[in-house]
Amino acid sequence: QEQTFRADALMDFYRSDMKLKKFLHIIENSPVYPVIYDSNRTVLSLPPIINGAHSAITLKTRNVFIECTATDLTKANIVLNTMVAMFSEYCENKFEVEPVEVVSHDGSTAIYPDLSCYKMEVSLSDIVGPIGISLDETQVISLLNKMQLQADLCSSNREPCISVSVPPTRSDVLHARDLAEDVAIAYGYNNVPKSKPKSMTIGGRQPLNRFSDKIRAEVARAGYMEVLTFVLTSHEENFDMLNRTDDGNKAVIIANP
Repeated sequence: QEQTFRADALMDFYRSDMKLKKFLHIIENSPVYPVIYDSNRTVLSLPPIINGAHSAITLKTRNVFIECTATDLTKANIVLNTMVAMFSEYCENKFEVEPVEVVSHDGSTAIYPDLSCYKMEVSLSDIVGPIGISLDETQVISLLNKMQLQADLCSSNREPCISVSVPPTRSDVLHARDLAEDVAIAYGYNNVPKSKPKSMTIGGRQPLNRFSDKIRAEVARAGYMEVLTFVLTSHEENFDMLNRTDDGNKAVIIANP
């Protein structure tokens, strides 16, 4: 768009846009709107609604500024750290990035991205116990290193303990069970011995599923047929790539899938 808008008028303009309208509620009732602009006050983005062509990346782009906006700071940090870490592989100086200072509305400041690792100390039994295998500390450390998790022995007066350095790109590692999963993957699921459960239980249907089955049966008795299909498929794959012509009666096209 080349037309000039006030922010509130822009909200009304995009209210009819099938793709963007679902994001408007995030900021439309806010007393202020977040705007990112450069030193010349050229608007680059109105997050999370639109970006601007002024800051679009081209083949000649050499300096990339990565910004991440969200309503949850923790999730924003996870996305930012992952994006920066992945992009840093292609920097002129590999894995070297330039941090920025962010000034909040209350005057507080913070440096982003925070690519520091955090430490987890986990006992050996908490890792190998859930898997059902017998490994010593050295073997577990080797498997964790294989999964790109830096691990070392840590001092403990009770049982063997392992200190794991979790990188910023592994936001999924939150608990000892997550480390156990990585060890199991490195060890090989097929190598884990099979065992019978210590207790036997009988499964049953959920009440909602039982009720749904009754509804299906009644509707079928009324003469209807239930058809379960792939709801969303690619129009291009079903027509263009098969050299088929869509006469407008063969497929229902969803405007905002």
